Amino acid sequence: MTWVRWGVIGASRIAQSSFIPGLRSTNSGEVFAVASRSLDKAKQFASNNQIPTAYGSYQELIEDPNLDAIYVALPPILHAQTALDVVRSGKAVLSEKPFATSGLAAKEFVEKSPVDALAWEAFVFAFHPQTSIPRDLINELGPVKSIYSHFVYTPSNPNDFRSVGELGGGALLDVGSYCLRFAQLLMNLTPTLISANSRFNDLGANDEGSAVFQYPDNVEFKMHWSNKKAREQTALVEYRNGSALFNHPFSPNADSTITINAGGSSRVIKPDTRTTWYFALTHINQSIAGLIPPSHQIKDFSIEQATLLEQIQALSLDS
Repeated sequence: MTWVRWGVIGASRIAQSSFIPGLRSTNSGEVFAVASRSLDKAKQFASNNQIPTAYGSYQELIEDPNLDAIYVALPPILHAQTALDVVRSGKAVLSEKPFATSGLAAKEFVEKSPVDALAWEAFVFAFHPQTSIPRDLINELGPVKSIYSHFVYTPSNPNDFRSVGELGGGALLDVGSYCLRFAQLLMNLTPTLISANSRFNDLGANDEGSAVFQYPDNVEFKMHWSNKKAREQTALVEYRNGSALFNHPFSPNADSTITINAGGSSRVIKPDTRTTWYFALTHINQSIAGLIPPSHQIKDFSIEQATLLEQIQALSLDS
């Protein structure tokens, strides 16, 4: 059995609620250490999550020779540099998204990383079998004509870093980024930003907005994001000969459906209900162990992803 030894930087809610359970569900890895800037906080997190080692600094964990990989769950402004420190230590890294708050930061990470670095951004839905369905449907329904996606929610803690623009906060980077990643996984082309409108809070965070992109062959992509509404996520793909509606495109669960309309009739598909974290961490652990080639790495898409999000921010401010 493959067994990857993980460390966690950042004693965060998402590490506890998503990463650690997801890792343990794979039976191919375990968390052996956690680091926080507060040693007391790290020790408490370690105790709560059955982790044997706690560190009071990030660098101590990065230098731990007993670890194979590190999950970075810090405010977004710290992701790129921390991830770079990790891969330079010879370890694999999984960074929470957004990995970078600018295209330049993403580009610098790729350029300064070792050539053989293993580095992922935590758009874990990309690894779920459901995410291949929109592209597979091209064979049945013809070429894509348009894409619409939205992700809205209300934060559990409105006063954390997600409300501060200079820390990489805001709904655009937090959940709007999922909408963009969905379209990029489907189209695998570079779109042109046509329009963008956003509402920013008093701390400069992009809390709500919409954007329109155009892909080659006049394929239109519209996205909407907000942290002011009840949680909901949707993706609709229109093809030449039909459509597909996903009611949980980013976190499939027992209530998820994919409704396919074609030729005057419809059918409903129920996706695999295992979590996106299970599929992502199974793939990542096997890649680290050298059993399979890695996919969806930071070097494959994150520069373009960060650049397009940056364009939305800039155009929204201009308008």
